[in-house]
Amino acid sequence: MTSDSAAPIREPASDSAAPIREPASDSAAPIREPASDSAAPFTTLTLDVADGIATVRLDRPDQHNAIDVAMARDLSELATRLAEDPSVRVVLLLGNGPMLTAGGDVPMLAGAQQLPDVLRRMIDDYHLALERLTELDAPLVVGVRGAAAGGGLGLVGAADYVVAADDAVFTVGYAALGLTADGGNTWFLPRLIGMRRTQEMFLLNRRLTAAEALDWGLVNRTVPSADVDAEARVVAERLANGPTRAFGGMRTLLRQSFESGLRDQLADEKHLIVTASTTPDAREGIAAFAAKRRPSFRGEK
Repeated sequence: MTSDSAAPIREPASDSAAPIREPASDSAAPIREPASDSAAPFTTLTLDVADGIATVRLDRPDQHNAIDVAMARDLSELATRLAEDPSVRVVLLLGNGPMLTAGGDVPMLAGAQQLPDVLRRMIDDYHLALERLTELDAPLVVGVRGAAAGGGLGLVGAADYVVAADDAVFTVGYAALGLTADGGNTWFLPRLIGMRRTQEMFLLNRRLTAAEALDWGLVNRTVPSADVDAEARVVAERLANGPTRAFGGMRTLLRQSFESGLRDQLADEKHLIVTASTTPDAREGIAAFAAKRRPSFRGEK
């Protein structure tokens, strides 16, 4: 997962791997409630939810927002909280400091006594975060200043809309470290930019400029660096006022389209559009269209 690092990852242990036994009797020790969110604050990122927008900022600016064990754990917890919060209608991901993320924390990895164990633990959490972020109904908007590198480039791949600084760079960097891949880069990049270009990035350590990333389809738009956060927020605000549950169905259909046969995809389109038709937003959208007025979506199921 590094700008510069990676390792194959095992799937996280199933929840069913260690069944919870029932207390022996009513007199058994009481079961404690899970700790509240306030008891476990994030240490490597910030989260603010307002007006349907969950604004997330990676917050290790002195380390170029490099992903370490703590950040991977925070991202996993973040994705869980977002999935459990029905008020979230869009996620806006930014970085504090001059860079979105340099990828994995190479100095930390260099000092690890048991590198395979550290990588496994870190990437377990990070990959779980990416999987959950892609499964949200809420779209993901990412603003890139400075660079998006290594495993951190997976956050760009998972996004639905990417605004990049016109001087930003994009790279995987694994070949320089003698490592392979993580962060979903071998899944996202061939789908976004094509296999041949992905092979060039991996095997030749090709670094993309913002202009190349735009031309190749990795990002949607480039703006001056000082405008990235504001422009990404404009997109997030527009999406926050959209039909959130329908967006979730769109995300699902688009993600699976490279694996599904036509018959299966047609069946899934039918199922999800029928499901969407039961939501208040569908009724509002159809009524607004018929009345020739702007719809007022609420994002409810």
